[in-house]
Amino acid sequence: MSGTRIMVFQMKRLIKVGICALIGLILIIALVVYLVPGGDAQARDYLPGTYAAQIILHARPVDVTVTVSEKEITDVQLLNMQADQETFYPLFRPTLDELAKQIIKYQTTKIATTPETAVTSKILLQAVDAALRQAKPEEA
Repeated sequence: MSGTRIMVFQMKRLIKVGICALIGLILIIALVVYLVPGGDAQARDYLPGTYAAQIILHARPVDVTVTVSEKEITDVQLLNMQADQETFYPLFRPTLDELAKQIIKYQTTKIATTPETAVTSKILLQAVDAALRQAKPEEA
């Protein structure tokens, strides 16, 4: 009874099991990389504070301010806008108010804009991006 034994494997089944095992291994590695904090315990997305970028409307500057904590954008505002600027550029304040809601909700400036406010949104989002660049910590 101590003869040679022959085992028959179906190649299709072996390939399926191998692919599933590889996908499982990749998912486990991705979870570990995502959930385990990096070596730098002080890693942060932003330096907390309020940062401003200027845009020129009707020959005078207007500040777009962005307030951030270490991990998120907490506020976006339009400051120093005079009455005559609001008269000539009536879409700026309501557009920024709407953009601010979306920026805070989604934590990004890559958001959809409406065709009616596309130019205004582009100017405001560029100013917000400029302020956020100031908030980024310097890389060592």
